[in-house]
Amino acid sequence: MFKKKYLKKIPLIKRLYPSVVKKILNFFQRSKIYYSFYGLKIEGDINEPMDKEIFLFNDYENNQIEYLIKKMKKKKFDYLVDVGANSGIYSLIIGKKYKNIRVISFEPVLLSTNKFIKNLKLNSNLKNIKIFNFGLSDKNSSLLMKSQKKKNYIQTGGFGVVKKNENLKNLHTQKAIFKIGDEILKLKKKKIVLKIDTEGHEEFVIKGLNKLLSNNQILLQIEIFDKNFIKIDNILNKKKFQKLNSISSDGKTDYYYINY
Repeated sequence: MFKKKYLKKIPLIKRLYPSVVKKILNFFQRSKIYYSFYGLKIEGDINEPMDKEIFLFNDYENNQIEYLIKKMKKKKFDYLVDVGANSGIYSLIIGKKYKNIRVISFEPVLLSTNKFIKNLKLNSNLKNIKIFNFGLSDKNSSLLMKSQKKKNYIQTGGFGVVKKNENLKNLHTQKAIFKIGDEILKLKKKKIVLKIDTEGHEEFVIKGLNKLLSNNQILLQIEIFDKNFIKIDNILNKKKFQKLNSISSDGKTDYYYINY
């Protein structure tokens, strides 16, 4: 059976196919799209890069997702903690595949959280997912966040915390709430899958989860920018985490660690 993801391997189709589809949808004044991914019903927007990628090619971090599922088969986990859940793709996939696991998802951006809630309602058989509309960090605070804005559409994927003296020209910005992870997640002696995708804020997420990382068995998937890798890797090594693998796609890299 032909898989849509193979269309990406044909340069002409990869370049023209998305443009043609967007023009057709724009002609009919439509931006909402509906698609199936890993057996889930998902509502998205053709202007959102992640939604567009899945809708057109049925492909979004497939290698990362498959590797995580493979590692999860080797151990019975109690929780998935999804930090930077966006519209809930990882939470929904793991929650569907492992009905006995408890999924705790954190997303500070209200636009993304609302998309996640809609997607959870579309998959109403999933009762093991809890969503929190705040991020995790090492301090309780309100932080300014940024995202790309194109033709009045604010991209929910790629929202990141603004750094000091950062140039915010042509970017959308908004405040979001962050809380100390260890004050929220008081888990001990549990087997936890921890996914961190926070667009450069991972150092502060880790600092705020010191007790969680020390008191539980953790399988960690964490996205790290190249410029931050050595620093984050050193922090995790000091916490007795061992790197298992790394997978790169679309200009970013996810790393996998365990502490057991």
